[in-house]
Amino acid sequence: MEPIKAHPNTEAVLDAWRRLATGDVSDGSTTDDFPDVVGRLFVLNRVAHGDYAFRRVGAVIERLFGRTLAEHNFLSLWTEHDRPLVAAALGSARSDRAPSLIRARGETLDGRRVELEFALAPLLDAPSAPGRFLGLCQTMTPEETLGGRPLRRLQVIAVYPPAPIA
Repeated sequence: MEPIKAHPNTEAVLDAWRRLATGDVSDGSTTDDFPDVVGRLFVLNRVAHGDYAFRRVGAVIERLFGRTLAEHNFLSLWTEHDRPLVAAALGSARSDRAPSLIRARGETLDGRRVELEFALAPLLDAPSAPGRFLGLCQTMTPEETLGGRPLRRLQVIAVYPPAPIA
């Protein structure tokens, strides 16, 4: 399988997740090295089957969607026919205890679009299947394309489940 070319911010978050998962925090990277990342982070809490509530949401994400997202179901942002795909990405990340990646298209009410990349990394704080995720919402095209209008829906372009262990 060919490696996925992810955005540098996505790679930074996934590298940090890998270091935390293995206990290797010797890298020395700080948020100063990636100043645009913090506002794009979010935490999901699995409340029930098909319900992944936002617990924390970065300011950039809330600006993109034009509303407060805390306590809302992450799956509600997606088109109805894409929700099972997104739920499957979360489920595979949860069962494999490794990150999934989603490429998406965000659209405003007046049809303006941006390409997005979502990293969904399970927080491995318990030996059982993880119930929380660290997420990143990274725009791949300039946000100025939206003209300040909020995204109203997300559509899946591609889903990349956790990579098999070599």
